[in-house]
Amino acid sequence: MRPSSIVMFDRLFLASLAVSLVSLALNYGVIAQQFAGTPEMAAIGVGVGFFAGILAVSYAISLLLWFLVAHKASNVAKWILVVLAAISLISLPGMLGGPWDLTAILGLASYVLEIAALGFLFRDDARAWLRGQLPTDSTTFD
Repeated sequence: MRPSSIVMFDRLFLASLAVSLVSLALNYGVIAQQFAGTPEMAAIGVGVGFFAGILAVSYAISLLLWFLVAHKASNVAKWILVVLAAISLISLPGMLGGPWDLTAILGLASYVLEIAALGFLFRDDARAWLRGQLPTDSTTFD
């Protein structure tokens, strides 16, 4: 049985991905227009399909890392997620300084959910589980 911190990581991380997908769905038309309206992108063969492919691969990697942490107790995947979250800090000032529309709010919500999810991976029960030491529940036999 997985510890409660891992279950919370599971829920928050998937919620982060869901919010991110909602934001993407709301803005896909705008993004597609930007790609279609840029002749430089068309000249090098980068279009909406390329963008969709990059997104699909990005979400697939996120889901793989989530699975490895939440179901296979991979400490390596945990640290890859932490490094990726740290790298994404680069975009945070731009997100906070831009216009506060629904996209910005959803982006910030997704980021907060992801950081909260990763925080649960540093609790004692999660760290023990990721090391392969199953925590015991003293209330089991009460």
